[in-house]
Amino acid sequence: MTADLQNSRHQLGRLVGVNKRENYYELHYATGEIARVYLIANGIFRYWLDPSQEFAETNDMLVKGIEPDPQCFARATAHATSDMFIITTGSCKLIFQQKTGSFSIFDESVHRPRMVQASALELSGKHSIEILKQGKNEYYYGGGVQNGHFSHKGEKITIKTDGITGADGVLAAVPFFWTNAGFAELRNTTATGHYDFGRQNSQLTILSHRTPVFDSYYIIGNSPQELLSSFYYLTGKPFMLPSYALSFGHIGNFLDGSWQEADGKGHEAVRFEDNRYYSRKTENSGRLPSLNGEQDYQFSARAMLDRYQRWGFPLSWIIPNYESQTAAKPDDFAAFASYAQSRNCHPGFWSEKGQPLAHHSEFAAVDDPSSDLTAVNSDLAKENPKAKPLTLVRDSLLPYQSQAALAFGDVSGDWSSIKTQISTLLGAGLSGLPFIGAAAGGKHGQENAQVAVRDLEWKTFTPLFFAIDDQSPLSKTPFAFNNKVSRIMKAYLGLREQLKPYLYALSRQAQDGLPLVRPLLMSFPHEQVGYGRDFADEFMLGDQLLVAPIVNGKSDNRGLSVRDRIYLPDKQTVWIDLFTGDRLMGGRVYNRRKYPLWQLPVFVRGGSIFDLGSRRFVLYPQGDATISTYSDNDQSDYKHNSAQTVIRTHVADSKLRVIIEPTTGYYPNMAIKEQTFLYIYCDQHPDEIQLRAGDEEVVTLTEYGTPETLQRAKEGFYYDNKFCWPEGFKDLGATPRPALIIKLQERDIKQEKLEILVNNFRFANEQLIHQITDAALPLPGKVEVDLDKISAHSLTVKWAQRTPSVQIELNGLLYTGISGNIFTFTDLAANTGYRLRLRYEAGYKVSEWSDLLQVKTKRDPRDFIISNVKVTSNQESASGHQLKNLLDRRMATDWQSTGKPSEDQPLTLTFSFPDQTELNKLIYVPRASSRDGRPLRMRVEISTDGENFTSYGTDYQFKSDCKNKVIGLRGGSAKAVRLSILETTGDYATASGIDFYRPLK
Repeated sequence: MTADLQNSRHQLGRLVGVNKRENYYELHYATGEIARVYLIANGIFRYWLDPSQEFAETNDMLVKGIEPDPQCFARATAHATSDMFIITTGSCKLIFQQKTGSFSIFDESVHRPRMVQASALELSGKHSIEILKQGKNEYYYGGGVQNGHFSHKGEKITIKTDGITGADGVLAAVPFFWTNAGFAELRNTTATGHYDFGRQNSQLTILSHRTPVFDSYYIIGNSPQELLSSFYYLTGKPFMLPSYALSFGHIGNFLDGSWQEADGKGHEAVRFEDNRYYSRKTENSGRLPSLNGEQDYQFSARAMLDRYQRWGFPLSWIIPNYESQTAAKPDDFAAFASYAQSRNCHPGFWSEKGQPLAHHSEFAAVDDPSSDLTAVNSDLAKENPKAKPLTLVRDSLLPYQSQAALAFGDVSGDWSSIKTQISTLLGAGLSGLPFIGAAAGGKHGQENAQVAVRDLEWKTFTPLFFAIDDQSPLSKTPFAFNNKVSRIMKAYLGLREQLKPYLYALSRQAQDGLPLVRPLLMSFPHEQVGYGRDFADEFMLGDQLLVAPIVNGKSDNRGLSVRDRIYLPDKQTVWIDLFTGDRLMGGRVYNRRKYPLWQLPVFVRGGSIFDLGSRRFVLYPQGDATISTYSDNDQSDYKHNSAQTVIRTHVADSKLRVIIEPTTGYYPNMAIKEQTFLYIYCDQHPDEIQLRAGDEEVVTLTEYGTPETLQRAKEGFYYDNKFCWPEGFKDLGATPRPALIIKLQERDIKQEKLEILVNNFRFANEQLIHQITDAALPLPGKVEVDLDKISAHSLTVKWAQRTPSVQIELNGLLYTGISGNIFTFTDLAANTGYRLRLRYEAGYKVSEWSDLLQVKTKRDPRDFIISNVKVTSNQESASGHQLKNLLDRRMATDWQSTGKPSEDQPLTLTFSFPDQTELNKLIYVPRASSRDGRPLRMRVEISTDGENFTSYGTDYQFKSDCKNKVIGLRGGSAKAVRLSILETTGDYATASGIDFYRPLK
């Protein structure tokens, strides 16, 4: 009977007995299963149910060799009641229900359950399923690199790496998730899983894996940082990047391919040193790339290094044999590596399918996700014993954070791809994978210069920053476009260098559970709006910078990009535009903000302090703020050789106090005696600046009239009316603004505490003045929602215009920057109720609010996609682009034919429905990453019996763009539909998907 139960799908039976063993509790169930409960550490528990009852570590486990803390087990107590067995450890009670066989965790410190199973485990010979109760305001994160997703409430994700980089692909699956309830779970298996976070039932979370063994680690913590830190306790802390890895890198292939002369008219044509244009072709032209330029120097990897240096673009690292089909000769690579190092560029080696690393490799990139990363890092350590090893992967089957960083490039160069990648990077960090980056411009596509610039701009603020070249006809170097674009890209590469000390400190924080790229919820945990997907197209870099990338081509009549829906959190915070100094109050959503091509929307949090290195600091004082700088010897022994400096600021009563504590820690060759420079943004000239250094008397600093005289002085300050940081943007249009430049003489930084007092200090104080309700302003008139323009994700509001601008409150969130008499809210949740009201705005004065309006968005159109459709074709599909991809509703996958359709030989796709089905429309989604294969002309035929077809309308013609192709089928019903593709761009047909919709009712 027990064997039958274990092989068939059944629910875990009631709890019938418990034994206390040497270092675990053993639980016996009526259905014959035995489970073990281990108390691993404070807030970490393991529940292990093995149907074989062998409890042996196997190869499909993620976590091995973790021993439970004996002290934790010794301090725990256990007792049984009439209906439950309870283990008490610390503040947590592990409660096992006797009758139902379910399990929950109650935390006395917060007086509530952290996790509750809705029912007992469901088990079979192939699967194990856990069902948890889901709170109304409980949000879910994790799962690995789930492309285009970071907050999963109401969604279903797959725990299986597919190596696909586009939307809905899974680049690196991790069977780990956590919730804002302070609970996380790590399933100890490599088996495929599916996590339903409320899509099927909004009150349940359903977690399944294709394994009969249920082995799960449960983690309790009061913050995301605590939960991620405990995850690292089990799987290993993230490795520490070498500092060069934070600068711009180039990945290319200088061993394969060839170049042919071109006319220079297209973006694919590259101008070389001989003043001629060339484009990369598949056929052999005799001009072969190489590492060292033995045949044609200008096509070599050496020439690329010289190109970056000659044109003034900083380049820190390079991989010259990426995805090469030709093996790099050891001597050739060694010669190139030596040349790169002489140019202060670090050479890396691309290792495919376990190929040994070349001599002189400073770091490695591996193709095979199953590669032994420990062995790769060991080889690097042998090559460079003192250096931090660096290994790059492009997908993974395991939590790889302790051994590698993820760098990928298979992303399309279009607007939608930018939004996808932002959420992808956020989700990776929340899954314990903080070091990740996507190639600027991707590997393919991106003919549009505006998209290229906007993509590189926001990626300046991501963990890894690099370009992948030579993988498509289009060049992806930052100097591939015209001079105007190159100047912008050069400025952002320079900005990246200025941010390196900040990024390096964030890299150290990542080891303790704080990712570099963070969603708003991590920096502003008390604001619920940051927990969902409402503002998934913006992010924090650390706690000091908010980045809101340009994610579409919307522009005004002057060509300025228009950015809506920038949410700046916390109404007590002033946010400062990094490039113009504009000050904006927090706690609002800003709309219709306009940005020239060179300017990315980046905002500095009031109170921020940026370490520029060499004891130089930029300050944006507001209230009380504290930072800790970090530096080390950039070698593998950094854990015992590092230094930190705490800096505090306090603003009150028109006085600014800056305290720089003595530096703690040490590493070889660390400078002990250094000058200190402070660059303090301010609004007016101060009365005086006083300094106390250590136990010395307070002194008043001398003011100097020019930067040159201050430079020659030992100590003092200069009031600069036209200070501009970051450097490199003044000529592009950045706004210079007043700042104090304070120079302090050389002192022992480990011994001396510095206290600076600035009197008559003002900065952004007026920004926090609350707006005044003015009875003289008229009440809002004719406020209404346009019922004809309500969709699943948008709604439009109209009003009588009596002031130039208005404010609208939507579900309690204030939207500002709205002018005219009409405004459309976008990116709303489908089938969701919204409450809104409006008030007029005139400077700091506002009117009374209008009455509340209530409206509900429509259902998501995806709810009306017909399921269980089957498709056949009269033509074979290209390898890796299967026909089934048309119907999987994943934009990351696509279908491609093997031949070119024509009028005489059309490509036919026949779609069969389970039953006679009423139709509304079909949507053909072209592949965005390439112009080839897009449909230009199609024909539709309908069948009511699945065998005989009749034409539906005339031939449909389309433009060769990547917009969805919609064919209305309203009023029709069919058992099958035949779609004939008669003409396409290129030599084949492609699609990311084809969906059929039933009528929207």
